[in-house]
Amino acid sequence: MDTAAIAVEKRKHVRHNVLCAVLVAPNGHSHEGYILDLSEGGARVDLVPGWTPTNGTQLRMFFDVPDSDAITLHTQVAWVAIDHMGLQFDPAQEAEIERLLDAAGAVH
Repeated sequence: MDTAAIAVEKRKHVRHNVLCAVLVAPNGHSHEGYILDLSEGGARVDLVPGWTPTNGTQLRMFFDVPDSDAITLHTQVAWVAIDHMGLQFDPAQEAEIERLLDAAGAVH
């Protein structure tokens, strides 16, 4: 049996491909971007040119919902790639995360 060919998925949550406008804000300076994929644990967001946060940076994520209150989530940067980053949602925000998943059209 070839065990080297077996890949193990380490993610805790199912990811949903989406494309939704979002604002991310470190220290009150907001940056526009897009959520590229979304799960109950976090999101992959594109990076705007000229801004590269570091791992562990605390960010607020704002998502505008038509005909409802905007969704605000507290996150931290889990990883950074060339043109996108992974954000991990802080704990105890389940209701807002559920609203975001619903508003973004992520089926779960």
